[in-house]
Amino acid sequence: MSISSFLLHNIAGLMFERPTRGLTAAVILQRLEQSQVDFDQHLQQYAETPKNCALLGHIIGVERWAQARLRQCISGPSAPDESDAYVPAPDVSFADLVADAHRTRSDSVALLGELIDAGVPLTRTIVHNQFGALTVAAWSHYIAKHSMLEAKKMR
Repeated sequence: MSISSFLLHNIAGLMFERPTRGLTAAVILQRLEQSQVDFDQHLQQYAETPKNCALLGHIIGVERWAQARLRQCISGPSAPDESDAYVPAPDVSFADLVADAHRTRSDSVALLGELIDAGVPLTRTIVHNQFGALTVAAWSHYIAKHSMLEAKKMR
């Protein structure tokens, strides 16, 4: 393992795994639901600019990609891919992207609920392209945190 991989894996542990340790499925699901409310409110303060549209498209793409990774818990492994394949078209308006982001987060909440209902352990791991193996619980935290961190770049 390279030094950069080692650092990324340890950062992932601190940023995504540690905040979810010891939490129940109900709490993790509730936190993801609350992240939708927070993210929706956050997006309301921004106007349509090319940069904001690109950032929101990126956020949506990463979340859809994360959903595809989490679905592997039910459907089995799939071919490795990148989040770019899930980014909306570049000509979508900001208002439409905001609506799409809301639907995408709703889909994430529903998917996490499906995984919980199916008895998938929150400790089950799925590989992230940069951070290595993350638990289902950490993926949920990653989804919520990534969107808010990226949205802070909007003006």
